[in-house]
Amino acid sequence: MFCKTRLAVVIATVLAAPGAYSTETVETDEHMEVVGRDYGFKVDTNSTAMRVEATQLETPGQVTVIDEQLIDEQRASTLGNVLKNDSSISAGGVSRNRESFKLRGFDLESSSGFLRDGKQHWSHYRQPIELLERVEVLKGPAGLLYGKSAPGGLVNMVAKKPTYETQVNISQDLGSNNDSRTTADVSGSLNDAQTLRARAVVSKQSYDSWRTYSDGSTPSTERFVGGLFVDYDVTDKVTVSVHYDKTNDNGSVDSGAYIVDGKPVGGDKFIWDADWSTIENDVENIGFDIAAEISDNWNMKLGYNNQDFKRRDIESFTNPIPDPVTGDITYSGYDRFDHWEFNTAFIDFVGEFDALGMQHQTLIGANWLGYYYLGQTHKIGGQTAKPGDALEKPDGLHYSNGSVKDPTERDSYGIYVQDMVTINDQWQVLAGLRFDREVNDKDTYNNLLPKLGLIYHPKSNGSIYATYSESFEPKDAIDDSNDINDKMELDPVKGTLYELGSKWELMDNQLFVSGAIFDITQENIVINQDVTTVPGKDSETTQAGKQVHRGAEFSAMGYVTEAISLSGSMTYLDATIHDEFDPEIDGNRPADVPEFSASVWSRYSFANNTDVNLGAIYVGERFGDEKNTYKKDAYTRFDTGIAHTINYDKDMDLVLRFNIENLFDTDYLAGGSQTKTIVGEGRNYMASIQLRY
Repeated sequence: MFCKTRLAVVIATVLAAPGAYSTETVETDEHMEVVGRDYGFKVDTNSTAMRVEATQLETPGQVTVIDEQLIDEQRASTLGNVLKNDSSISAGGVSRNRESFKLRGFDLESSSGFLRDGKQHWSHYRQPIELLERVEVLKGPAGLLYGKSAPGGLVNMVAKKPTYETQVNISQDLGSNNDSRTTADVSGSLNDAQTLRARAVVSKQSYDSWRTYSDGSTPSTERFVGGLFVDYDVTDKVTVSVHYDKTNDNGSVDSGAYIVDGKPVGGDKFIWDADWSTIENDVENIGFDIAAEISDNWNMKLGYNNQDFKRRDIESFTNPIPDPVTGDITYSGYDRFDHWEFNTAFIDFVGEFDALGMQHQTLIGANWLGYYYLGQTHKIGGQTAKPGDALEKPDGLHYSNGSVKDPTERDSYGIYVQDMVTINDQWQVLAGLRFDREVNDKDTYNNLLPKLGLIYHPKSNGSIYATYSESFEPKDAIDDSNDINDKMELDPVKGTLYELGSKWELMDNQLFVSGAIFDITQENIVINQDVTTVPGKDSETTQAGKQVHRGAEFSAMGYVTEAISLSGSMTYLDATIHDEFDPEIDGNRPADVPEFSASVWSRYSFANNTDVNLGAIYVGERFGDEKNTYKKDAYTRFDTGIAHTINYDKDMDLVLRFNIENLFDTDYLAGGSQTKTIVGEGRNYMASIQLRY
């Protein structure tokens, strides 16, 4: 074991060295920690659905928890790598090197669809998976506790925490396309009393693309992630936590393929972006949390995070269809600098008490979001080139030569109350109400929304629930002098959910299964139509749009035998767009929303410390656009892996791992629009070595 002074030196210096995580179970006289626990991918609690740690059986809704063990086995380095394990999430395109997703068929907006440790998190960049211990996917509207968001749900990224005992994890990944990632993770107490604890994580990655530009060159990316987490027990009832993390991505741009007749123009490997297209994201998060026991029955939590995000983006926008006369293609050069600042804060009071012969767990809280944006953009159009030739960068292209956008600021405030009432051993009722206000430089929006849930426990290892919840997304007033309804204030886009589900702990609590049927309606969607009957006006904007998504899902996590564990899910989704102004999309299915999808990841553990993994992802046939003019074929992709653990002693392991993605080299189109579709990569590998102490 490291002594405390040596550990303090390691914590302080690890940010200059490339870690990961421990897999020991440690018990002392005062603390019991379970880290890297082996529950066969099964996690019994979640912290997202109720804003408190709650068991899955006492949560009236569907929450998928993807734990550290699964992330580690798959050597995931992107959020997309993690979320592929939940079939209710479908992948979209990659815009400016940022992944996009749909949950139950609704877009997960980068501004409102993601949380970090339960706080709203601006996710306009590739998320640092190396800093996370698990990812929780909350299905259905979550407006009660988190404010504005889409009705599909939310993704909560739970960061790693300092540990009482010393843990060191160092790993090296080497893979296809010159992919190299070195990670170091060091954690433990900094004093003998174990009241001051810290954890530092650093990761350095570089990789190329399997696709090429027109000049034959290959995109490449350099990425750095660093995080420092400190916990201090002020007293035995008050803990202060401080966190800081930095992510820097600097790489080339590949916006995806241009699809015609269901095939990529120029072939699977051809990139239409220019070889001088680059993007650099520099993101810093800093904040604190305080947890305090204020009485025998009441606890308080409060927290704050500031995100400072700067982005430099140099791109080309190409029309790959040649001019019928000259045979040339046209493109534009685009250079922009963006600066975002995103502040989040919350305070929660949680009380547990008896009243009127029933048990209550009451949550009273408030949160605030502050948004600021400033940008500058320069664009040069009218450039031409012969198909297949390198695209020349326009002279004078630099964001400083462009116009500065007016700053954008907005603040959102919310107050919420939630009560989970346990009537008896079989019945529980959840009720909640939220008031929300958003203020910007033009308008103020107010909103009130409820949530109701009912849980019945027929046995101690199972539950059946029904729930109703809502979501909302404020919309700015119409600002178009040519529109009939110019200056008209718009109502928030509203989502409503009706859901019936059931959850069970089976096989002596080794296997968790869950299923639900749901009906989600999103109303007040902004739509418009062209008009010619009103002088001086050419459009009419209303909120008559609607989407209706009905479906069913099933998931299972845990051990099915002593040697076999799995994490699997299946989703059926019937989704329809309603737009009375546009017959080309009215009644259609949203883009990139398959009717059927499924995923599974399994592990077979041999007696000699060797594990074999086999996984599969099925994505059904999807339309590539809202007009439903073309389809992307269904596909099944198989992944596999093998790992062997060498035990040096009771405190140190060496893990050797080899993973293969797309084992059978399946061709497929993933998410993205017709001009920016992600082409599935062929067979690729990742070899890893991991030292755990």
